[in-house]
Amino acid sequence: SALTYAAEGQNSDPRSVLKRYIEAQNAGELDAALALWADDGVIINTRGRKVAGKENLRKFIQTNISRKIRQEPEALQTVGDKVTWINRESNESYRKLNVAPVQQNSEILVRDGKIISWVNYFPSGEIGRIEQACSTSQAQGVLVNDQPCSQFIEQAKAQPASVIGAGPSEKR
Repeated sequence: SALTYAAEGQNSDPRSVLKRYIEAQNAGELDAALALWADDGVIINTRGRKVAGKENLRKFIQTNISRKIRQEPEALQTVGDKVTWINRESNESYRKLNVAPVQQNSEILVRDGKIISWVNYFPSGEIGRIEQACSTSQAQGVLVNDQPCSQFIEQAKAQPASVIGAGPSEKR
């Protein structure tokens, strides 16, 4: 497909890398998305789950693609090799709960055109919105990313405390 261009010849600044990754994942292009990750890349999702290394990242991205996750980045800010943004994410679970898209705070670190880390967490108001949706009758039996609502919410609440100021140490 048109998206399976290799990183060669592409702009390697952090914002371009992020946009190419999101375009590739949204389009279901596993190899194009994975090619933008460093071999020792790490992602920490909204529930604090850490995924590290190329093979685990491949499985993680494949799961995102199979869940039909769509990401829309907004309010991107780049400082050096770090990009922070508001990520609006939709998937089947969030659509069933009528909360799609959910808002996440996201941050990546890019070196030499490759993503070395990506951290996501929910702002507290967004957790409250998802929790409220989970308490409705339409939420009965809905799994949020393969977890019961209560477990998902509990982990999501613990995540911001664990990541704020605890990103990868930066070389100065």
